[in-house]
Amino acid sequence: MSETVQDSVRVDELDLAIVDCLQLNPRAPWTLVGKALAVDPVTVARRWQRLTSTGTAWVTGRAAGHAGPEAGLAVIELSCTAGRTWPIAERVAQLPHVLSIEHMSGPRALSLLVEVRDLAFLSQFLLRSLGPIRGVIETRSHAVTRVHRMGDVWQLQMLDRHQRAIMTSQLGQHTVKPGGAGGARGPYDEIDRRLILLLGEDGRMPVVDLAVRLGLSEGAVRRRLGELVRSSRVILRCDVALPASSWSVITWVWCQAPVDDPDTIAAIMRHAKGVRVCFQVAGGQPNVLLALNAPSLQETAAMEAALAAAAPRLTILDRSMVLRSVKRMGRELDAAGRSIRTVPMDIWADPD
Repeated sequence: MSETVQDSVRVDELDLAIVDCLQLNPRAPWTLVGKALAVDPVTVARRWQRLTSTGTAWVTGRAAGHAGPEAGLAVIELSCTAGRTWPIAERVAQLPHVLSIEHMSGPRALSLLVEVRDLAFLSQFLLRSLGPIRGVIETRSHAVTRVHRMGDVWQLQMLDRHQRAIMTSQLGQHTVKPGGAGGARGPYDEIDRRLILLLGEDGRMPVVDLAVRLGLSEGAVRRRLGELVRSSRVILRCDVALPASSWSVITWVWCQAPVDDPDTIAAIMRHAKGVRVCFQVAGGQPNVLLALNAPSLQETAAMEAALAAAAPRLTILDRSMVLRSVKRMGRELDAAGRSIRTVPMDIWADPD
């Protein structure tokens, strides 16, 4: 793609409303989206095709994680030598356990979100996958002990209450709300894994295409997919290139909350504006990690002020602005935030 960053924002309110519909219900039929938006389903399908063909918006699916008690996500900060940050980012982007990569301001050149099966696996990943890369000066890892919110549930807020009700009216038939109650229940078998990796390519891939790729009947695939979705063992989400949306700025805030004060997190989730991600983490001084999504740099400060008012016992230790998203949930992104290729999120692969 040779377009500039400015070219990538040529979407209108209807395009963003379609994305918002799919953020609520990623595999919703076009008839349902058309009903919510009072638009012909053919028009909706044609617009979505344009959005996906340009990498402006996409739907992905991924495993909810491993079933072990130590399994989950980890945030890894990388310090890199000057001139090696981009080559390191390109190399790390190919690793299947790295779900997302962001180029950051401040002391951490790169921030990674990684899926791990246990702490021993995290150690292997740090030592064997990241350690040998030339230019990596230091790694700092933080195990995510609890996910209060992820980008899976972030929405563009283009829909009114009636439209949202329409889009959620058939969730049980087509999908569950992204990032809903979940976590893997029991191990995934080989068919589950292959199906989930196909959904990583295209979370809206038709059942008939999934069946052909898997060598199974459509009925078998439909039942398998339905069970994975109903049990929240697969997470479906719709993303959009941030420069094409009205929420183009993300700031990560590293915080410390009193361990004896559960009300702090509750207050953040209830009252703080723009919270895209809220993790409780272990492994360092910060024990809370937040991502604030704002329309502009100027509004980021206002969001931090609202955060301080909502949670006065929360101490902000550091902050970093996302300069560029390199990879988001298995999709490599260009400078305009558009999806340019898929890297299979094969979390079951060996760390080597």
